[in-house]
Amino acid sequence: MKNLWELSGKKNKLSELDEFVRKYKHQIDRGIKEELEKRLAEVKDISPQLVSVVLAMSELAAGGKRMRGLLTILGYELAGGKDEKEIVKAAVVMELFHLGLLIQDDVMDRDELRRGVKTIHVRYPDLHLGEAVANCVGDLTFGWGMEIISKLNIQSSKVVAAMSVWGKYFARVGYGQILDVMKVADQTTLLNILALKSGEYSCVLPLLMGATLGGAQAELLDKLTRYGMELGWVFQLRDDWLADFGESQKTGKPVGNDRREGKKTLATMYGREKLEEEIVWHTKRARVEAGEEKMLLALVEWAGTREN
Repeated sequence: MKNLWELSGKKNKLSELDEFVRKYKHQIDRGIKEELEKRLAEVKDISPQLVSVVLAMSELAAGGKRMRGLLTILGYELAGGKDEKEIVKAAVVMELFHLGLLIQDDVMDRDELRRGVKTIHVRYPDLHLGEAVANCVGDLTFGWGMEIISKLNIQSSKVVAAMSVWGKYFARVGYGQILDVMKVADQTTLLNILALKSGEYSCVLPLLMGATLGGAQAELLDKLTRYGMELGWVFQLRDDWLADFGESQKTGKPVGNDRREGKKTLATMYGREKLEEEIVWHTKRARVEAGEEKMLLALVEWAGTREN
């Protein structure tokens, strides 16, 4: 595959993106840790059984790219937002939301490990109990998130608008999850699932959440919606490429499992050459939507060339 950087004649330098990640990722990590410590103290007054649940959540929360939190901050900054402390809290909400969905997704996919530790539902000897607890744990993160968002020291009209954005895309990722669990294998459904779960949830939602909290006008929101969908496609296409053609020592996962298990993905459906053409095509479209915004351009280059 032609190096995606060659398409624009740029060198593979992501210095601005690197600086952005260095500035905010540790703040998001710290915010998640502090929020879970707060919830741990809260449940200690209720029951020791709840303590073990929150401790398990803390284990699962460690690590991760924090992409959704970082996109929330980026959307806010692009809209002209200036309150770093408050938008980091919103970024923590996005990451807690992500954690909750992952915990529930692990039940649906019957996964036993997440980030190298046991998933919630396999920690209980009774399968039904474990799955029920895991689903409730996911719901906890959604409730905590709404509590945090509602208390942000940001103009109330912006907070209300952001909560509306969250509600809309929370429902839409639910549509994608239902279709995913049903394992409908036709191409149209597969593409709809990926659009709902990767483009909208992973990229459009955090960008719009941040931009809305920053007071963005309709023009910017529309631009970020279009860009976010293309970024989501590039991210997912590259994910499928890595799953089928990557290197295990870099991805940390066995390569080729989806094909061996007969799972329908863009890689198994398209094949390598078509998949790589799609990455290039969506990268070009994302660049058009990014315009002159260097951070948006750097993000899509990273998404299309990452190795894990």
